[in-house]
Amino acid sequence: MRKLLLHFLFWVIFFLMWNRVVNFYVSNNMNRIYFSLLDVSLIILAFYIVYLYVVPDYLRRKSAGRLILSSVLLTLLLAGIYSSIMGIFLHHGLVPIRFDFSWTYKDMQYNRLYIALLGVMAGIFAKLAVDRLEVGRKMEILEKEKSLAELTYLKAQINPHFLFNSLNSLYAQLDFNPEGARGTLVSLADLLRYQLYEGNAEYIPIAKELAYLENYFNLQNIRKDNCHADLSIGENHQHLVIAPFLLIPFVENAFKYVSDYDGQENLIQIKIDFVLHQLQFYCMNTFDVNAYRRTDPAHTGIGLKNVKKRLELIYGGGFNLKEQIDNGAYHVTLTINLQPC
Repeated sequence: MRKLLLHFLFWVIFFLMWNRVVNFYVSNNMNRIYFSLLDVSLIILAFYIVYLYVVPDYLRRKSAGRLILSSVLLTLLLAGIYSSIMGIFLHHGLVPIRFDFSWTYKDMQYNRLYIALLGVMAGIFAKLAVDRLEVGRKMEILEKEKSLAELTYLKAQINPHFLFNSLNSLYAQLDFNPEGARGTLVSLADLLRYQLYEGNAEYIPIAKELAYLENYFNLQNIRKDNCHADLSIGENHQHLVIAPFLLIPFVENAFKYVSDYDGQENLIQIKIDFVLHQLQFYCMNTFDVNAYRRTDPAHTGIGLKNVKKRLELIYGGGFNLKEQIDNGAYHVTLTINLQPC
C-alpha cells in the first residue's frame, strides 16, 4: 500500500511539472490540462508495460534483441493508438482546442511517438536500476550470511585447539606439582566456562577478554620453566568491546614456538595498551629457527590463520596486523579500532 501511494504521489507531481514546464506554450488552461493528461497517461502506460512485462521478460530470457524489438513495437503501437484517439477528438470536436500555433496531423504523430518513446525508455532504465539494487541487496545478504557461517566455523575450530594445548599444560604440571595442578584445573574450568557461555557473543567487554587472556597466560607459564614470560596490560579500557578470542592465538603461538635454549635467554613479551578506542597489541617470542623449519606445516599456524580471517570478516579495514622475524625473535603488532559499549 505504501509503495502504491508513493507511485501515485510521484505521478501527480510529474503531471503538475509536465503541465507547467513542457506544455508552457499552450496558452489556454483547459487545453494545457488536456494535452498534459494525454501526454502523462501515455508515459504512464508505456512505463508500466515495460516495467512490469517487457524488462522482466528480458531478465528471464537474457535476450537483448527481444527487448529492443518489444520496445520498438510497443512505442509504435502506443503512438498509433494515441494519435488515433487525438484525431477522433479533433475531428469530432469532442474537446474545444484553441491553437496558437500551426500543428498538422503528422506533427501530432511524431509528438506521440516521442512521448511513447520517453515512457518506454523510462520504464527500461527504472526497472534495470531497481533490479540492480535488488541484486546488490541480495548479494549483500548472502555475503553476510556467508561471513556469519565462516565466523561460526572459525570459532568452533578455536575451542578444540585451545583445549588440546591447555590439557597438555595440565598434564605437564601433574608430573611435578600435583597440588598446584588442582588450582590449575580450577583455572582451566573457568577458561572453558568463558568459552562455552560468555565467548559466544558477537562482541564482549574487553575486560572479560583480557581476564581470559591473563588466566591463559598464567596457565601456560606454569609449564615453561626455561622461559621468562612477561604480560603487561594497560588501563582505560572498561568502556570498550571486542570480538572474542582474537588475541589468544598469538599468545598460544608464542608459547608453542618459544625457544628452549640452554645457553641463552628464552623470552616471551606481551604488551597491551589503549589509545582512545584503539587497542595496541604487541607480542614477541624468541624461537629456534631450525626447530621451526622441521615442524610439519600441516600442524602449524591453525590459530593464526583463523584469527587473520576473523579480523578481516569482523573489522574489515579497521585493523592493522604486522608480523616480523628479526634476530631470532618473532614479533606481532596488532592495532584494532574497537567499539564503545
